[in-house]
Parts: sequence; C-alpha cells; structure tokens
Amino acid sequence: MSVITPTPELLAQYQRDGFLVLPDALSSTDVATLKAGVERAFAKHCPEADLYGMQEIWRPKMFEHGPEFEALVDHPNIIPLIETILGENCHLIANSALRTSPGKTITFWHVDDEVRFPRPADVPWDPRVTVPTLNINLNYYLCDVDEELGPTEFIPGSHRAGRHPTPEDNDANGNPVYDGQHMVKACGKAGTAVLWNDQTWHQGGRNTSNGRIRWVIQAPYAKRYIAQRFYPFINYRMPQEILDRANPRRKRLLGLHAIGAYG
Repeated sequence: MSVITPTPELLAQYQRDGFLVLPDALSSTDVATLKAGVERAFAKHCPEADLYGMQEIWRPKMFEHGPEFEALVDHPNIIPLIETILGENCHLIANSALRTSPGKTITFWHVDDEVRFPRPADVPWDPRVTVPTLNINLNYYLCDVDEELGPTEFIPGSHRAGRHPTPEDNDANGNPVYDGQHMVKACGKAGTAVLWNDQTWHQGGRNTSNGRIRWVIQAPYAKRYIAQRFYPFINYRMPQEILDRANPRRKRLLGLHAIGAYG
C-alpha cells in the first residue's frame, strides 16, 4: 500500500491521457475487509437495484454499509490526488459496488453523464489549454483484474474530443480511436485504483472468464457545484450515525460544506 503523491509528472500524465492506473492504493487488509462487506451487501435484496434492473450487479450508497466503507470516502492514499485535481471543495457524488460475472457485463463506449465541453470536429483543442475536470470516476479493484476478467478500457486523450464516440471512430476491432490513440486495458492487482476524467471514452471490459467474478467499488468525486446522486436525490438524508463518526474532511466529502456562493 502506498500514498499516491500528486507529483507534477503524475498530474501531467493524467492531463495527457485522461486516466490513471494506480497500483497498491489499498492494502491487502483493506481489500479483504471491503470485499467481505461487498459480498454481504450482495447477499441481501436491494430494492433500489430493482428500479434499474441491476439486482445481480449493483449496490448503491456503499458508505451506508459499514465503517470500512465510510473510511474509503476519505482514504488518505487517494484523496490528496483527488483534491489536487478537483480542488478542496470537492465531494463524493456516488458510491457503488459492482459484481460482474460472465455474461453480466455492461459494455459500450461512452463518456459519463454528459459531454461537458462540446466542440465542432473542425475546431481542435488548443494544447495550451488544460481540459477542465469537473468529475472524476474512481474504481477500486477488490480482486486481481486481468484481461480475461474484464478491466476498464480507455482511449487515451479522448477527454479532449468534446463528443461521444461514434461507430465512425472504430478500428477493425470495433474499438474507437482518437487522435491516433487506440484502446488501453487498465489491468491491475487487487488494491489497484483506476481513476479517470468522466469525459474520457471508456467501457467496462467483457468478463470472459470461466466463472470468475469481478469485484469493484466505484467512488466518483466532483466539484462542489455538481450535484450528489444519492437516491432519492433531493429527499436523501445522510444517516446521522455516519456523520457522527466522520472527521471534518469526511463530512465535507459527504456533502456538508461551509457556506459559499449561492448559500
């Protein structure tokens, strides 16, 4: 396990590629504890997952499932990097667990949510301008994720595209190409963190294993003015016991901000 130091070199790599693969972000003890907690969550029926037809593969608001998940919200190995990219007023906007067995993979190339900085195809992105990051998606691998198990896949540099990928972007293998950059698979051992600008073209890899399950926790963060996505959204109320256990940094990451613009 190692603290991810936001060095100029690492930040430049993130700005160039739109994603990072960070080995050893979680300790083996973290991984074992979190995986056991995720398995407990999937052993119970989740009414919210029924709303999206994702009972077998998705559990939301994992911070409600125990102190081990609360501690992940402000994990000291990764949060300094998140705050360097997004600023110190950022917060968690979702917190899900994914259980991906063979045949249950959701695979399609996309950007998350919306295209935030659209541009015409004939107007190139000026290389002197850094692509802003409003949202960071973050996957923690709770098992070794090799090519067979289906790692997250990225098109480097595609956060500058200013559009969704289209079939016209595809190479002979059916994967998009952007500015000469082809698909990269983010394989990693258990404990690896994979983070990306939500504008980077990506997809979940296909689980082609013989019965193995891919276990992942997702923890997207965003700037303060991006709404949190905790169902039922505007009517969601954070359990008081979670706030009582939280330090000031975690409270802010959970959405308890100081007064600012607009209130």
